[in-house]
Amino acid sequence: MKTIIKSLHRTPQPQDSYHLLSRPQQVAIFRLRTGHNRLNQHLHKKLHVVPSPMCSCGEAEQDTAHILRDCRNHQVLREEIWPMPESLHNKLYGPVAALQRTTNYISRSGLQV
Repeated sequence: MKTIIKSLHRTPQPQDSYHLLSRPQQVAIFRLRTGHNRLNQHLHKKLHVVPSPMCSCGEAEQDTAHILRDCRNHQVLREEIWPMPESLHNKLYGPVAALQRTTNYISRSGLQV
């Protein structure tokens, strides 16, 4: 009875853009934000399951920032999804549309996060 009364008087909390995503999209964004993902940098430095943290493009370590901003292997796709430059912060913490573009980019690039 007490739980029912409390739930009736509880004000609904506004949801941020992260909570408006589907569960698989939330998982991808969370992994990109925290760095606990399947990119080479994490797999090499924390789990020691890949021989090198380097990206297949050979330019830098494969981490979230490199994949979303700099990797030449995904340059065409990145320019298609983000025709105008967008900050890394907005790609990971922006409005729903920005987060959906990020998850779309990850799924279309074939990367496992």
